[in-house]
Amino acid sequence: MTDMTTLTSITELLDSTLRVADIKDAPMALNGLQVENNGTVTKVALAVDGSQKNIDDAIAAGADLLILHHGIYWCGLRPMTGWFRKKILTCLEHNLAVYGAHLPLDMHPELGNNAEIARALGLQDCRPEVDYHGTLIGQSGEFPGTVRELKEKYADICGCPVTGHICNEEEPAGRVAVCSGGAGDVIYQMHEKGYRTYLTGEENHWVTNAAADMNMNILFAGHYATETFGVKALGRLLDERFNLPTVFIDNPTGM
Repeated sequence: MTDMTTLTSITELLDSTLRVADIKDAPMALNGLQVENNGTVTKVALAVDGSQKNIDDAIAAGADLLILHHGIYWCGLRPMTGWFRKKILTCLEHNLAVYGAHLPLDMHPELGNNAEIARALGLQDCRPEVDYHGTLIGQSGEFPGTVRELKEKYADICGCPVTGHICNEEEPAGRVAVCSGGAGDVIYQMHEKGYRTYLTGEENHWVTNAAADMNMNILFAGHYATETFGVKALGRLLDERFNLPTVFIDNPTGM
């Protein structure tokens, strides 16, 4: 069946599942199909970022579709010259289709980064949380353990050290909020909503100071590490629906 899977059938499934047309996002996200191939998909690569390295690695792995969280137009509108021309030309010359899903993937209640993190942490009684310009993109839930145990679990599921500010690591974590990526400044919103502990990705100097000022716990596991969950979930979805081989391209930025 894999040699008969069409690019259209995959994009239609992703568009409808992630509600791409309904969710407002930054213009540079350009959610959906970003580059066409010849119309057939035999192997799917999944990655966080639309870097040249990830494109090259996807081609080397034999993929003809690359699904990204941060698409290849994350740099914004620019002339197709130099390094940017090379990126687009590489996709076209090697028949590599590219699909991007930013906020639609962050917020999906089952496949999203935050839903996957909440599930992996073992959070209970989860619900949508974290307002981003009128859209709820994060999750919150009860953690049945201490803040120290939560930090250890967060590091374990993300596979990297966790930094931040902790008021008292032996106190119960209670209800915590989670929002992947670079959402540190959401801590002010979480404080107003009465949360004691907030988990996000990219470390932020000013936000760490604010957490101490507000007597809150904040845990950073890295922008990259917290946004690997969603694309991996999409890989599992495509494997189930189309019996397609998939590969996760792992090129961490260390941030």
